[in-house]
Formats: sequence, C-alpha cells, structure tokens
Amino acid sequence: MADRIHLKVVSPGGVLLERDVEYLRLPTPEGSVGVLANHAPMLCAVGKGRIRFRFEGGEDGIFVAGGVASVADNAVTVLAGEEREET
Repeated sequence: MADRIHLKVVSPGGVLLERDVEYLRLPTPEGSVGVLANHAPMLCAVGKGRIRFRFEGGEDGIFVAGGVASVADNAVTVLAGEEREET
C-alpha cells in the first residue's frame, strides 16, 4: 500500500523484525528522525535507542545499540549492530 512503509531490522544474528508500518521514528546520534510513506531516499546512522513504530491497531518499538538505516521506495532497512531488551 502507498500509505505503508516496509520496516526490516536486521542484526548479525538474523532478522529481528519485519512488518508494514504507518510511521516510524529512528534514533540517530543527532536526534530522532520521523519517516512517513513516500519519504525521500536517505541513508543515516542509527544511534543507541528505541526504534518506535505505529501500525494499524497499535504502536511498538525495538531497542538497538546503533547501526545504519536506509530509506527508499517506502522501505526502511536497519542494519543493527546488536539488539537487547531495554531495562
């Protein structure tokens, strides 16, 4: 769908998350970046923090300790260095 973004979070151990979302917010070293459908292509560093996302029926998030994100063609791929539960 044109109003959705395909979010995929990958770590060295494999795929941590893959789903279609309406909105997501990436933590970066300079602050957070919001991504909606049809966002301009972008490559950015991902800082330590929680990737937050909204989908039909709710909101959720996943903690990453850093990495890099690619945004293009209504898809966001995050290559995360590691993942752990936030305490």
